[in-house]
Amino acid sequence: MKLQILLVAQLMIAATVLAQDSKIKILGDFREGWEKEWIERKFAGPSAIFEVVEEDADSVLQVTTDRSGSALWHSLNLKPTGRAKISWRWKIEETLPDDTPERKKIGDDYVARIFLVFEPHLVNWRSRAICYVWAAKEPPGAIYRSPYSSSVGIIVIQSGKEKRGDWVSESREIVKDYRKVFGKAPEFLTAVAIMVDTDNTNRSALTFFDDIILDIPKPEKPKSKPKVKF
Repeated sequence: MKLQILLVAQLMIAATVLAQDSKIKILGDFREGWEKEWIERKFAGPSAIFEVVEEDADSVLQVTTDRSGSALWHSLNLKPTGRAKISWRWKIEETLPDDTPERKKIGDDYVARIFLVFEPHLVNWRSRAICYVWAAKEPPGAIYRSPYSSSVGIIVIQSGKEKRGDWVSESREIVKDYRKVFGKAPEFLTAVAIMVDTDNTNRSALTFFDDIILDIPKPEKPKSKPKVKF
């Protein structure tokens, strides 16, 4: 999966910076017309099937792939502060084989991905992204670069079959994770994407996503005004 192609979609970012100090539910309400806020990006094979289904009296997003890879892309334009977080819940029905070489191009498939895309903004056109994944082989906590693009950092959140069939809730500190991968704070958060891809391994997947929420607090004010010397 050539992830650098995915980053081209960032050029469709919103023109206005959203108000800070807010919780933004990116996915989960599924009100009429919700899909208009998302753009599908197809990469290989037939398109994934994205559909809202009912589960335990709750509406969730079900994604089905068959030797293919597709993403849903939600454009943003936010300045993440030091305490900014993203949370979500996801469920898988099966993982890929546990010998999948996930750090190589031939094994660059995951049954569940959440992307955070940063930049470009105004004069800065260099793209970077964090990709949270449910891996088959790599252990939770592993961090490495995508075999297709060094500008994409992979962070393994879940791994293996142990929790398959169960909803798992996650919460991550955006700036902290960005620093782990790229060594500095991000400038702008320009998109969130959901992806399921099984094209390189020629497998199928059934994955569920729900309650993707961004929590972007206001920047903290300094406790005292800086003294200015003349």
